Amino acid sequence: MRPPWFFGWNVLGVGMLSMAMTTGVVFSAFSFFAVVWMEAFATSRGETLLILSLAQLLTGLMYPFTGRAMDRSSLRWIGVAGIVCLGSGLMLSSFTNALWQLLVIYALLMAGANALAGALYSQTVAARWFRGRRGFAIGISSIGSSLGALVLPLLVSTLLGVIGWRQTLQLLAVVVPLIAIPLILLIVADSPEQMGVEPDPDVVAPKVEGDPAWTTTMILKERYFWAMLLALVPIVVTPVALTGNIAPYAQDLEISPQAAGGLMSIWALSNILGKVSFGWLADRIEQRVLYFFALLPSVTALFLLLLVPSYFTLLLVMIAMGVGSGGYLPMVGTMISRHFGVLAYGAVVGLFLLSTRATVLAPPGAGWVRDHFGSYDPFWIFVLVLHAVCAPAIIFVRERKR
Repeated sequence: MRPPWFFGWNVLGVGMLSMAMTTGVVFSAFSFFAVVWMEAFATSRGETLLILSLAQLLTGLMYPFTGRAMDRSSLRWIGVAGIVCLGSGLMLSSFTNALWQLLVIYALLMAGANALAGALYSQTVAARWFRGRRGFAIGISSIGSSLGALVLPLLVSTLLGVIGWRQTLQLLAVVVPLIAIPLILLIVADSPEQMGVEPDPDVVAPKVEGDPAWTTTMILKERYFWAMLLALVPIVVTPVALTGNIAPYAQDLEISPQAAGGLMSIWALSNILGKVSFGWLADRIEQRVLYFFALLPSVTALFLLLLVPSYFTLLLVMIAMGVGSGGYLPMVGTMISRHFGVLAYGAVVGLFLLSTRATVLAPPGAGWVRDHFGSYDPFWIFVLVLHAVCAPAIIFVRERKR
């Protein structure tokens, strides 16, 4: 008799919550803290934003190690370790009196929190618990970052105006672990078998035997890995660059900060739509076909950016870009799980995310182009060329015959 509720949805929800808290606090809400830190420590914008760039870079460097740990150790305790890092980093940040101290905290504890309990964690939980609907589950799990982007900036900006930045950090340092750690300990398990429940009861995928034990060397020698990387990375360059420059870009177009914030909300909602849609489609159509469904809105957004810019143009760009880039994580997760198998999932995703760290250069790169050429257009043209050069690599993304 089919159970009325699959316990995997509970586990997936906790993974999403963990991802929302870590990415929301560490990355999405960072710019609001940066403004008050610039004033408190008398530092420049470039010096302060270096904290975020370093945290993103070191998160990527940690991914291969945390991914391998997720394949071999308890997901429950890895998640708890990530939240402890987050809470500790928040509390220590509240006592800082110099920018270099924040730099150290973000480079170690905040980067560690994101590597242990962020996107990789949420995706690995989804891949372990779902078989027949894995693509859809990974798409749902990736919504965590979008929810964090919707909730945490608004919450942090409100708290900063009411209680100040030190008290805001201390409040988050207490509340986040109190919510997340008990849920992780009570609900998260490594697999359905560990909890004594059947996996993914509605649509059970055929069991595949004989997956190789993928070592790091084997993964890096696999042509599929590099073809997937080349094809998919250009899709996220545009949203990373534009969202990182949205405030000055809107200022160039004489768009108010409030309206620019509304555009970010539109992007986040469109991103959620893309993640759910592509996750659902990933279980039903061939991956190379799905790729072009993501490529089309991404390229459309670039062409729109090259038109006469206006608020309405940016609105269309945010919708198209949000839907297209929303397919990124579901496609990555589904492609990796189908080719490499679920037992090596964390290790492969960790190496993949490390290999994409160059995208953290997109926001300063786009800003540099604007400063030197008086327009972002040369950067958008470069990204269009990047799409044209890299998209043919999808031909080699073929599911492994077992």
